[in-house]
Parts: sequence; C-alpha cells; structure tokens
Amino acid sequence: MNLKLDLSKNNQELLEQAGIEISNKNYSPEEIKKCENDIANYIMNKSLKNMDVSNESIRYSSLMEILIKSEN
Repeated sequence: MNLKLDLSKNNQELLEQAGIEISNKNYSPEEIKKCENDIANYIMNKSLKNMDVSNESIRYSSLMEILIKSEN
C-alpha cells in the first residue's frame, strides 16, 4: 500500500496530526503495523490529556480499518 496515493487527503491529515510522516512509496505490512501502533499510542496519549478516548477513537476508526485491511 502506498499511503500517499491510496489514502484520502483527510486520512493523510489524520496521520500528520498523529505525527506520522508518509512518503510516496509502497509500505510493507510491518511498516503499516507500525503506523497502526503509532496511531493507537497517539490516541491514548491525547485521550489521557482530555479524558476522552471515544472521540479520538472515532476520528481514527476508518483510517485504522483501512490500514488493517491492507496488511492482508
């Protein structure tokens, strides 16, 4: 999967907000798994500050689904 070409602009912006820089390249399943872990860590860290896991989880849910499906 090429995150720069295959993801919508909105999903690319979500990755940027989570501090994940993406390049125009094909990502390996391991690299995609790392992005998933980084997103999960971002959600947990941000949620600890404002005590609201659900809102951040909802914002990133469709992106996470796309990443998980692309691993297969």
